[in-house]
Amino acid sequence: MNMIEITVHLPESLAKQATQMGILTDEYIEKLLRDDIESQLKRMAHDPDIQHELAQINDEFRITEWDGLDKE
Repeated sequence: MNMIEITVHLPESLAKQATQMGILTDEYIEKLLRDDIESQLKRMAHDPDIQHELAQINDEFRITEWDGLDKE
């Protein structure tokens, strides 16, 4: 698994309060980030502009996908 380092800057008072409440843990932050990424991917999957771009990319690479398949 590739690791990505993310730095988050919080006001000290908020960080202390969140830590005291037990919600500022690595696991919780990872869950929030995963949920956010999944949400963004779902929105992208239904975005007409992105769908159009993906269709263009697929068209451009269609020939390349077949390149070399007839050789053994």
